[in-house]
Amino acid sequence: MYQPSRGAARRLGPCLRAYQARPQLPNLFLYSHDYTLYSLDVEFINEILNIRTKGRTWYILSLTLCRFLAWNYFAQLRLEILQLTRHPENWTLQARWRLVGLPIHMLFLRFYRRDKDELYRTYDAYSTFYLNSSGLICRHRLDKLMPSHSPPTPVKKLLVGALVALGLSEPEPNLHLCSKA
Repeated sequence: MYQPSRGAARRLGPCLRAYQARPQLPNLFLYSHDYTLYSLDVEFINEILNIRTKGRTWYILSLTLCRFLAWNYFAQLRLEILQLTRHPENWTLQARWRLVGLPIHMLFLRFYRRDKDELYRTYDAYSTFYLNSSGLICRHRLDKLMPSHSPPTPVKKLLVGALVALGLSEPEPNLHLCSKA
């Protein structure tokens, strides 16, 4: 296992403090990101889109692609940092984060609704940042972007009322199994 020098450990401190403060991560989709925290040969492993790049320029392009795809899927979007931990024993920073947004297609299909809270979708993901001896991020691994489970929506009363009015459904279940002739 790699053991960093004392100088490298001192240089690692500001990088870890920058990530503990979390000033930039929640605004990743809104503003430009500070890419000086990454080494020139940073490796990006994106398990979601199955992309693997090497180099800061390709990393910037990959993150720009991810931002572009997210903004084309969501009308409103925010990033929430759920948990950020550092692991000095293996020189990693691990982040659990969540994308919360209103999908554009849901906005178009349900434009008439005033309360759009139940239309929002959340996706949880997990990132691991590996640090090199100079305290810069040399690898970013992005894993498991999956929808968060939201409670099931109740049966719409309007739909049930329309079915009852049309006679396709009964307001109470019919328990008469045999008809009397």
